[in-house]
Amino acid sequence: MRVALYLVTLFCGLHLSSIVYAQDEHHDHDAGHRHHGAHVHGMATLDLVMDDHQLMMHLKSPLMNFLGFEHQPETEQQKAIYQDMLQQLEMLATLVEVQGSSCKAESIEVEEPFADADEAGHADVDVSYFLHCEEPENITELKINLFDVYSNLESLQVQMVLPTGQQQLKLNQQRTSIRIQ
Repeated sequence: MRVALYLVTLFCGLHLSSIVYAQDEHHDHDAGHRHHGAHVHGMATLDLVMDDHQLMMHLKSPLMNFLGFEHQPETEQQKAIYQDMLQQLEMLATLVEVQGSSCKAESIEVEEPFADADEAGHADVDVSYFLHCEEPENITELKINLFDVYSNLESLQVQMVLPTGQQQLKLNQQRTSIRIQ
């Protein structure tokens, strides 16, 4: 079942990336953000799939949003910030609070950000969360906590596949919750 969820999420991610890239083509390039395809500082994506008792979320963001830099940590301070970020991302509460049901993380997979850095030095945070929810039909809301933890994050493009259908929305520091029902 995890493979099916992953494939659906991958499809959603590719679909969302093409939307973001198309919107990025019309964005003011002097607005203070560096652009490289869907790599936009201040913005991240969250793909969410709910299937039966499984909730899978995939977060992708420029590393700049979480660290304030995208290069390999060099100083002791940067190394400490980097290790702190990795530890925070491995805690479900850093990303989300599920309202209406008890959900437990079955696994959280944080990919090494510097393994896929491009030639311009752009590196991304790439994290997958696999949850098991006791009563998924009772989930009413997902409170996204990333904005509380990472001040460089300005917006989160959310693409969802729920039992009731597909949705997409944009969260920001003022709008941090996803209503499910």
